[in-house]
Amino acid sequence: MKVFSVVTRVFLMVVFLHACGGGGSSGPAAIGSGVSPQAVSPSGEKTLSFEGDINPILQSKCVACHNNAGNSVAPLSLEEFDQTQTFKSAIYLSIEKGTMPPDGSVQLTKRERDMLLAWSSDNPYTPGNEVLRIPLVNAQAWDTQSKNRDVFLGRRPAVVDCELGTGWLIEDDVLEIRSDSCNYASLSQDSLLDLEVGTTLELNLSHSALTASEPASAFLALSIGMTSVWETEIAIPSESGVIKATIVLPVAVQRGDAIAFTMQNHGSNTYTFHSLNALINSDQPLDYCPTYDSTWDAIYNETLVSCANSACHSSEVEAGGLDLTKDNAYANLLDVPSQGSSHYRVRPKKPSQSSLYRKLSAATHQGSYPDLPMPPGGNGLTSDQLEAIQIWISQAAPEEGSVGDTLGLQEDYIEDLLGVCLPEPGKSIIKPLEAPAPGEGLQSSMPWHAAPAEAEREVCFAVYEDFSDQIPPEFMDETGDYFYIRGGTKRQAAYTHHNLKYASAASIDQIHDPEYGEWTCGAISSHPDAALVEGQICEPTDLDSCGKYSKCHAELQNSIACRGYGPIPDTAGGGGATLGLGTGIEKDGYYKKYPVRGTQHWNSHVFNLSTEDGRHKVWQNFYYATDRRFEAKGINDVSSIFIATGVAPFTKETKCADYVFDQGDGLLAATSHNHKRGESWSTIIKDSRKIIYESFAYDDPAYVYYDPVITFNSPDRAKRIVENCAVYNNGVNADGSPNIETVVRSSLRPPNARGCKPTACVAGKIASLCNGSDDNASCDSELGAGDGFCDACAITGAFSSDDEMFIFIGSKLPNYDAQMSQPDPVRAEVTISRPTEGEAFSPGDTIPVEFRFNNFELVPPEEAHGHADSAMPADESDSGHDDVSAGHYHFYLDTNDDAAEHITAFSDSLEFVLPANIASGDHTLRISLRAPDHHAIGVEDSITIQVD
Repeated sequence: MKVFSVVTRVFLMVVFLHACGGGGSSGPAAIGSGVSPQAVSPSGEKTLSFEGDINPILQSKCVACHNNAGNSVAPLSLEEFDQTQTFKSAIYLSIEKGTMPPDGSVQLTKRERDMLLAWSSDNPYTPGNEVLRIPLVNAQAWDTQSKNRDVFLGRRPAVVDCELGTGWLIEDDVLEIRSDSCNYASLSQDSLLDLEVGTTLELNLSHSALTASEPASAFLALSIGMTSVWETEIAIPSESGVIKATIVLPVAVQRGDAIAFTMQNHGSNTYTFHSLNALINSDQPLDYCPTYDSTWDAIYNETLVSCANSACHSSEVEAGGLDLTKDNAYANLLDVPSQGSSHYRVRPKKPSQSSLYRKLSAATHQGSYPDLPMPPGGNGLTSDQLEAIQIWISQAAPEEGSVGDTLGLQEDYIEDLLGVCLPEPGKSIIKPLEAPAPGEGLQSSMPWHAAPAEAEREVCFAVYEDFSDQIPPEFMDETGDYFYIRGGTKRQAAYTHHNLKYASAASIDQIHDPEYGEWTCGAISSHPDAALVEGQICEPTDLDSCGKYSKCHAELQNSIACRGYGPIPDTAGGGGATLGLGTGIEKDGYYKKYPVRGTQHWNSHVFNLSTEDGRHKVWQNFYYATDRRFEAKGINDVSSIFIATGVAPFTKETKCADYVFDQGDGLLAATSHNHKRGESWSTIIKDSRKIIYESFAYDDPAYVYYDPVITFNSPDRAKRIVENCAVYNNGVNADGSPNIETVVRSSLRPPNARGCKPTACVAGKIASLCNGSDDNASCDSELGAGDGFCDACAITGAFSSDDEMFIFIGSKLPNYDAQMSQPDPVRAEVTISRPTEGEAFSPGDTIPVEFRFNNFELVPPEEAHGHADSAMPADESDSGHDDVSAGHYHFYLDTNDDAAEHITAFSDSLEFVLPANIASGDHTLRISLRAPDHHAIGVEDSITIQVD
């Protein structure tokens, strides 16, 4: 829900202070500005008990510093009754004088202060005798309510036209809705307080004179959480009026629950929301919701701030090279390699590949990861806190804004996990992926396209790629049509469901086929120049047609998996093979071929759960493979893809299917793919019943590398079968009760989902059987009550995020043992042994250069290569073969350009004359080994010399 500035929060008397030795936020004093006290009869004196009244205060506000630990930061332990009893007078004096709690610590509420003073002075405590009117809403905090959270969905029109600034606005610090520009309003904000059942609320509204072209009615309502607490209808036409309503809460309200105001109106009218107050006894403890402007702020302050202490990850200590102080934490986590780990500290969308999450999980759930647990001693995070971090990373780990979770629960779920209040999620904010360094790899970007708010979209469109000018020749195959990659990295927007690329079966000559539609420029950068050419007609084969910051792409067409797309339609991809990233296995020696050029089809599937339109952005990095011994094969078993079809609402079922390996296969790695109702996955060797893979997060499935590799060498087929099983949960809570938010809902299905027939109730008699969307009466809590809603469906198998899939994915090497038994190829090596690194010379000096060669025989080139200082034509640099064991070398000064001026030689030493006009400073000498036909074999060395 939308939050508001510190200034506007003052009226709620919220005080956010950090506790001694830890982080977090606490509630405000119970009395302050913005409330109107009303006297009630005294409730009489009360004798306080230590355990029931005093100890809870000490534990929450004092014991963090005053404890028995050897490293306690304060004297006088207050952990136990006997110790506390001894220090009663000290407690009284420090509280009465205001020296405790110290500045910067969590402060006492007035009620807590009065209770401690009474107990420590051995006096009875007199509870407060006032009723306070606590404001529950702030005009600046209203925000658009998500469709998924709209209690009055049945009244909601197919298209809601109600924009901030026209349909609704804030004037004179009140909410005003103007129905001439707003056909339906559903606005909400967080409840910052817990409220008990029976709490009295006071609602104050007003409206202008109501008019319409013909008699009609207006509907106004207030809901809290997912419960309607007040509704009214007003006849139109009608005179202007004021609405004052007293509401007795029928349900308890938790901090973070949505307080939502709904308006449906005919005609041109104005409605004003003035106030909503709760009547609270002054002696009742008020615990306000800690409010943050972003999910990252909440995560940092609620879970990580205590890590930045002087003994761990402070700017002075930097344990593990990590400074987690507030100003530096985010930059030091995102995309930064972890010390002592092969993972990044935080890899967006990949919690299981982020060392922060892995280490925190190892402490919270012992054995979940083999990483060193963090914190190394004491208590880890709660499972709820850990899950909030997992969701944040899986949603691309943005620094700004609020993220929702992929179940459509919006930020509410993260709020509940952390016990905080957050803004309503907005459009996805994602940090661009940095491109590899030249010579290490290259980057490809998908042209950005719209991701409409509260909608799901799957499209296909073509692009033309040509990387030939970027790829060093040694990483291309003999044909020049493919290059060798060892792996890759993809970064995509938080609301990505999947993003695939296919190689088109169509030839380049067909690139202007009418099936592709019009080719236009699409941004691949936020640079202002991208907007200048956005939507302009372009030539796909001209890579400069759209400039540096945009890319030419074909017309976006609605399509599932690019089926039937393009000039040569096929079952998937428009006739082409899937172009995956890397080998699926990050190990020395493994490689994969990727096309250098050609038409490719992007299949982009997004679901934007926020109320704000966004753009879908994807970057792909490819890393070149130098060590190319093994070509792994991918596993993508879709033979039982829709196995979850038919799992009834409010039930859980386990579905299983077999996968058979070929004799000799070695299983290198495995993962899984299903959708949001896939609660868990396991893979078992069927013959031995040995579990080899488990995953419990559908949106970040485990990716397991096997060392040693699991081999399937038996001629007996039965011994080469693995059984894959997934548990599908269609709306069942952990305690077995029905969950109306996670069950398949007919009314909430995205447009591209299969239709479903409701067979169970989500309101009234929840989970009872019904028969279709017209059978709400069967769900009524009692005959004629009109509160039933038949809306829950069985799981359907299809391609939308609300349908289900079942795919076993992995990487294998055929004839594994045989390939592993082959001797490693002998690889050439070269080192410049003289001059030495940093040695100084003068312009015009003759430098004796000596080399040391291993596994490389020096032989003359196959044909003349020109004079010693001639430049090698670029077309003579053929493809690379790093297992070449004989040839010559090229020697360069101050260049990485293989076509630049150089010396060609085949001796273990030479004399090199520095140019007389060479500038002073550092200069680089480079040697590149060449095959007899002059192509580079990918083996080099270089040193830096100093010229005075």
